[in-house]
Amino acid sequence: MTTKAPVDVGLQSPKKNRELKNVMDFAQVMLSYHSNENVAHFQHVKRYTRLLCYKYNDLFPEKAMPRLTMEFICEGAGLHDIGKISVPDSLLQKKAPLSTKEYEEIKQHTVAGAQIIDRMAEIYKLGDEAHLLRNICLYHHERYDGSGYPDGLKGDEIPIEAQFVSVTEVYDALIEDNYKDAISHDEAIEKIISGECGAFNPDIILCLKLIENDLKLLRQVGTLDRMDLLEQVYSKNRRSYWKVKRGMDVSISFVALVVLSPLMGLIAAAIYLDDPKGSPIFKQTRLGRHKKPFTMYKFRTMVVDAEARKKELEKLNQKDGPAFKIANDPRITRVGRILRKTSLDELPQLVNILKGDMAIVGPRPPLPDEVQQYSRYHEIRLSVTPGLTCEWQSQPKRDEIGFDTWVDMDVSYIGTRSIWRDIRIILKTVLAVLSRSGS
Repeated sequence: MTTKAPVDVGLQSPKKNRELKNVMDFAQVMLSYHSNENVAHFQHVKRYTRLLCYKYNDLFPEKAMPRLTMEFICEGAGLHDIGKISVPDSLLQKKAPLSTKEYEEIKQHTVAGAQIIDRMAEIYKLGDEAHLLRNICLYHHERYDGSGYPDGLKGDEIPIEAQFVSVTEVYDALIEDNYKDAISHDEAIEKIISGECGAFNPDIILCLKLIENDLKLLRQVGTLDRMDLLEQVYSKNRRSYWKVKRGMDVSISFVALVVLSPLMGLIAAAIYLDDPKGSPIFKQTRLGRHKKPFTMYKFRTMVVDAEARKKELEKLNQKDGPAFKIANDPRITRVGRILRKTSLDELPQLVNILKGDMAIVGPRPPLPDEVQQYSRYHEIRLSVTPGLTCEWQSQPKRDEIGFDTWVDMDVSYIGTRSIWRDIRIILKTVLAVLSRSGS
């Protein structure tokens, strides 16, 4: 099953280009009505919203937004508080939590903002984008910082375009230096992820986590603007990557299955002769992208009751974190030991790749009980399609690598994926298998 590539339509239309330029000019004019402090806030919310949109399109190509929609959302981020010009400064500058009455008064700025958008839409004859901008003005404030505001709307009642802006505004408000309860970036992220500030769309929360992780990784760049650097990285057109990657997965796995089918038949026979009590193929439930369960295939390398005996061996586990591995595992059969040493036990996963459950390159699919022990950082590796091999799998003496380092490798791969990196990992894996320096 092929994944749908990010769409890049709309900007070619001269009419839509004019509409977008009119909105951008209008937003610039409206900024002149605000204080320098508010202007800085709007600009930061707009920049961060752009990063969220780019990351969302990168991680979720099957539901990616058209480029035009993304541009209008970003302009909406600059206009999200346009109605505040109707709110008294004394109320806007209040640091203490708002009372219900004060909240209702300040909430009216969203209605005022929507009315301004309606007027602008009439003047510029905007199409569907007017509704998108209006939603951002009306709903971005429904989930704020949890400091005394009444509960807003629930779940999917808030349009996703408003949630992009809302998540960014909540985050910006929590870390603002002049905010009453200003907290660290990490604490702000934890508050948002925990649901303390509202039940945001989990896909957007994942994007926020990855952006913050990337910003941390870029701290060593010194005086360079890290957000500008990320925007350059995120804005790269991924359409060709997704098409080529899936095409490469299907063609390589199909050819490999045809060419290696005699070898796979011999392996299956050897497994049966060595231990005829069970099937040569081992089926196991693993979790794929977004924790979706699927059946993963391997050649059986252990005795039939291996899973039942796992608990009694847990005290011998030599891996840190949720992963399980012991040297000289007594459950491994004679043929299984050879298959593991050569990684031939993984060959049936070529079927998983053809089905679309897996890719050739991607984080290895974990077991459900392992994921239960994951931290939020560990869960980032579940944001993409799992793979037959990965950066960790291609390392010599990979079993000596700790789990957190393994996850760091996966997160680094997720943030910098490219066809050339995939090819490099495949070649490194082949070398590791031939040198038998893996398991």
